[in-house]
Amino acid sequence: MQLHSPSFFQPRTAQPHLPLFVFFPGMDGTGQLYHTQIDRLAAKFDIRCLKIASNDRTNWSELVDRSLQLITKELPEGREAYFCGESFGACLAMQVAGQMSAKIGKLVLINPASSFGRWPWLASGSALSGLLPDALYPLSARILMNFLVSADRVAAAERQSLLDAMLSVQPQTAAWRLNLLRQFQVDSVVPKIIDIPTVLIAGGLDRLLPSPLEVRFLGRMLPKSKTTLLPYSGHACLLEQDINLVDLL
Repeated sequence: MQLHSPSFFQPRTAQPHLPLFVFFPGMDGTGQLYHTQIDRLAAKFDIRCLKIASNDRTNWSELVDRSLQLITKELPEGREAYFCGESFGACLAMQVAGQMSAKIGKLVLINPASSFGRWPWLASGSALSGLLPDALYPLSARILMNFLVSADRVAAAERQSLLDAMLSVQPQTAAWRLNLLRQFQVDSVVPKIIDIPTVLIAGGLDRLLPSPLEVRFLGRMLPKSKTTLLPYSGHACLLEQDINLVDLL
């Protein structure tokens, strides 16, 4: 684990008069894979992105505590926060939001990986991935790309950004984070976020996770939630050319 992980990446000049928008990234932890959304978000929010180091193998409890410390420094009394978590980041965002629910104006969960531990085929498949030799990791990342995006919806430059982010994570770290997802217990988190207005977003063509089923499942447990299905989108939907996160909010 690196001493200063997680940390904040600030893609635009601070705008303390606007609500704070915190992005919780997916498995890569880079915080770079929503960059096509930043200009439109910056018109309405003061943006921060959590960045988790490529060798950070911290447990959930420590990740939550350190994320809370970072965010609390940016939230003086009376300031509202929006949390947006994608995939792995949605699981972290739920846990952090549960510790400071009174300050959260809206929680946004995109293709949440909260289903991981409840689907045996996902959990067992991810366990096997940890047995792959490190030399095969780049090849497996390229194969996984086909499950994350559709070439006709994501520009070549964005596909390369996604691959670079995936390859930046050490194989042992990827296996560790998959194990965290297997440990995640959504039933223990939901009671802590039940009063937070929540937007649940799923790609209808997500080939990595059963995201449409998962957002419906979460929607039944969260009475203040609104569910949006993107019928033609895949798992990495924030990289798609026609997806506008501000509009979805």
